[in-house]
Amino acid sequence: MGTIAYLDAKSSMIELALEQLQMSATLKEDSLNRWLETHRKATVSLGLLPEVKTQAEVLLTRDRSSEEFARAYRQMQSLMSIAFATQSDVRDIFILTASTGKIIFSTNPSTEGQSRNADEYFIEGLKQTYVQSIYLFPATNQPTLTISTPISGENNQTLGVLAVNLNLETVAEIITQTDPDLHEEIYWVTRFKVPIYTNIPNPKKLPRRLQNQGLEAALKQKNGTHQDLNYAGETIIGVHRWLEQWNSVLLVEKSRFHVLKPVYKLATNILFAGLFLTIIFGFFIYKLVQNLTQPILTLTTAARHIADGNLKLVPVTTTDEVGILTTALNQITQQLHYLYSSLEDRINQPQNTDFKLQEASTQIQEKEKEKETLLNQNISTKKQNLTTPEKLNSQQFSQFLEAIPVGVVVLDAQGNIYYSNHVAQSLFGPGAVPEADQDAEIYPSYIAGTEQIYAEKDLPLVRALNGETVTINNIEVHQGDQIIPLESWGTPIYDEAGNIAFAIAAFQDTSERKNSETERQIFIEDLFKINCDLQLALDQEEQLNSTAERFVPHQFLTFLGYESIVDVKVGDAVQQEMSILFSDIRSFTQLSEQMSPSDNFKFINAYLAQMEPAIVKNYGLIDKYIGDAIMALFGCSADHAVQAGIDMLKYLSEFNLTRCRPDRSPVQIGIGINTGDLMLGIVGGKDRIDTTVISDAVNLAARLEKLTKRYSVPLLISENTFLALPDPTAYSLRLIDQVVVTGKSKKVSVFEVFEADSPQVRQKKLETKTQFELAITYYYQEEYQQAIQLFSECLTENPTDTVALMYWQRLQSQV
Repeated sequence: MGTIAYLDAKSSMIELALEQLQMSATLKEDSLNRWLETHRKATVSLGLLPEVKTQAEVLLTRDRSSEEFARAYRQMQSLMSIAFATQSDVRDIFILTASTGKIIFSTNPSTEGQSRNADEYFIEGLKQTYVQSIYLFPATNQPTLTISTPISGENNQTLGVLAVNLNLETVAEIITQTDPDLHEEIYWVTRFKVPIYTNIPNPKKLPRRLQNQGLEAALKQKNGTHQDLNYAGETIIGVHRWLEQWNSVLLVEKSRFHVLKPVYKLATNILFAGLFLTIIFGFFIYKLVQNLTQPILTLTTAARHIADGNLKLVPVTTTDEVGILTTALNQITQQLHYLYSSLEDRINQPQNTDFKLQEASTQIQEKEKEKETLLNQNISTKKQNLTTPEKLNSQQFSQFLEAIPVGVVVLDAQGNIYYSNHVAQSLFGPGAVPEADQDAEIYPSYIAGTEQIYAEKDLPLVRALNGETVTINNIEVHQGDQIIPLESWGTPIYDEAGNIAFAIAAFQDTSERKNSETERQIFIEDLFKINCDLQLALDQEEQLNSTAERFVPHQFLTFLGYESIVDVKVGDAVQQEMSILFSDIRSFTQLSEQMSPSDNFKFINAYLAQMEPAIVKNYGLIDKYIGDAIMALFGCSADHAVQAGIDMLKYLSEFNLTRCRPDRSPVQIGIGINTGDLMLGIVGGKDRIDTTVISDAVNLAARLEKLTKRYSVPLLISENTFLALPDPTAYSLRLIDQVVVTGKSKKVSVFEVFEADSPQVRQKKLETKTQFELAITYYYQEEYQQAIQLFSECLTENPTDTVALMYWQRLQSQV
C-alpha cells in the first residue's frame, strides 16, 4: 500500500508541476505577444497619421537642400519626439527611402545617410508590416527588435519605410519576474539556440548555446513537455513553446528534486507510520480475539443447557453481534417456556363444544323470525303508498316552493291567497297566508325611495290576474323602521280551457344587491382615491429619484447595472476603462478670505453651476464635489473628457466677465485628465455608504491637476489620454514633461492642451511647437546646450510661454 501511495504521489506531483509550468509558460507567452502586438499597432498607427505621411512624403520626394525639406524635417522632429516620449521602449525611429534604403530621417541623427538596403526589415517592410527577429544592437550590444511598415503616397505608391528599433527592457522584466517560491527557471532562446534572457541568478554560467530535448522539439515548432538534464547536469522537468510571432523559443523548467521533495518526505512518513501501525494493529487483534471468544464460549454452554431441558437465561454483556445473538437465544428460551405452559392449559381445558353449537342454532332461528316480520311491514307500507299518489306529489311541490330562496305567492281566480311560502310570509307579514285572520297584518308596499303606497292595480299579482307577465324592480316593503327593496316577477297560470286559474308572483329581496352596489360604489370611490394617492406617491418618488440622482448620478448606477438607488449595496463594484478629470480653483484660500462664509457658499455654487454643463454636455458624470474641486468620469471616449476640459475653461472666461469689479479678482483653475482602468463601486458601512472610484489612474489624474500649478498652465493630460484620442492632431497640444507615478518606475509623458488659450497665445505656441518639443527631447537626452538654444528661440517668439521659461531657468542653473 505504501509503495502504491508513493508511486501515485510521485506521478501526481509531476503532473501538477507540469500544469503549473504550462500556466507560467502561457502567461509569459501572452504577455510577450501583447507587448509585441501593442508596438506593432503603434508603429502602423504612426505611419498612418496624416501629418506623418504628409511630412514623410516631402522628405522622401524633395531635395534635401530645399526650404520645404527643412520645414518638413523640423516638423517630423516634433512629431517623432512626441512618439519617442510616449513610448519608453522605443530606441529610435527612422525613415528609409524605397529606392536605396538610405536613412533620410532618424531620431538618432548620427545614423542619417546610412544605407540599410540589405537588412531584412527594410526588404520586407517595403511590402508589409514586418517584425524582424531579435538581434544585438551594434551601439549597445543589447537585444533589439525592429518593426517596419511601408509609407505610401497619395496614389498608394510605396515611397519608403518607417522603422522603429525597440529595446527589450520591458520584455526582460516579463521574463525575469517570477515567484521565487515556485523555483522555476525561464529561458528565452533564439532560433540559433542562443539564450536572450533568463531568470537564473548567474546567467554568465550559461553556455553560449543551450542543448536539451525541449529546445530541439520547440525549434521544430512543436509545443509540449520534456524531462532532461539542464546545462548544470541537474535532472529537470519542463515545458517548451515555439513563439511564432517572435521566431524564438520559451523554456520554463523546474528541478525534478524540488518537484518530488514532498513525495520523498511522504515516503519517509509512510515508512515510520507503517511500523508504528503494525505494532498497534497486532495489539488490537489480540484484544479483539479475546473479547470475541469469551461470549461465544458462554453461548455454547447455554445452548447445551437448553438441549438438556434447562431453560435458564444467559446474561447479555455486550451490544455487538454476540450480544444480539445472546438476546435472540434468551427470546427463544422464553418462547419455549410459554409454549410448554400453553400446552398444559389446553390439556386441562373442559370439552363444551356441543353446548355452544346448540346455543348458536337458537340465535339463528330468532334472527329469521325478525327478518320475516320486517318484510311483511314493508309490503304493507308500499301498498298504502300506491293508493295516494296525488297527495305525495302535492307535498313534494310544497317542499320545492319552500326550498327556493325567494318569496312565492299564488292567488286564485277570485284574488284570494291560495299559497305563500315562508319567505313570502317573512316579507309581507302574518296576513300573507291562505285563510288568514282578519286582524293579521300585511306589510304595505311602497314605490321605491318614496312614502307613496304602491297602487293595487300595478302590483305584479294583480297584473298577472289580468293576463300580464311583468317584472317590477321599484317596489319596497316597509316593516316598521326596516325598508326591504324587492324585485318581482308575475305571470298568469291557465287551466285546460285557457282561462286564468291562478296568478303566481316571485319576490326577491334585493337588499344584499343594493348593499353590494353601494359597497361597489364606495370601493370605486376608494379605488379612485387610492389611484390619486398612488399617482401622488409616484410623483413624489420621481421627485425623490430626481433628488437622489443629484447625489448619485444615474450613469453611476447604470455602470453598476442598477436602475434605482434602492438596489445598491455595499461591495458592488465593476472594473472599466474611463477618463478621469480633476479640477480645482487656484489660490482658493486667498479668495475665500475676502468673503464671508455665506458669500463663500454663493460663490462656490455659482462657479460649480457654471462648470457642470460643460461636463454633462460631453457625456460625463460628476462623481463628487470636494469643496471647490470637481471629480468627473467619462466612460465613452477620451475625446469627451478633453473637450469637457476645454469647455470648462471657455465657460470660466464667461464667468470671469461677471466679476469685473475691483473686489472680485478673476478665477483661475487647473484641470488634469488621465485615462485607464479603475474600480467603480459602493463603499461604506451599515449606516453610511458612498460611491467611489479606486485606481492608480485616479491618483495620476489628481497629480496632473496639481502639476498645472507648477507649469502655470490650465489643462494637462497624460500620455494614456493622448494615446486614447482618435485624432490627437484635432487639438492644440504639446509635450511638456515626463513624470514618475508614485509606486511605479516607468515615466509617464505629460501634454499641455492649449486649445482654450487666447487666439494670440495659442497661435504663438503653435508656431513654436516644433522647437519646443525638440528642446524637450534634447533636455531628456541631456544635450543641454541645444535645449537652451531652442528654449531661447521659443521665448523670443513667445515671451509669455511659462513652461519654456521654467525649463530655460532650470537649464541655466544646471549648466
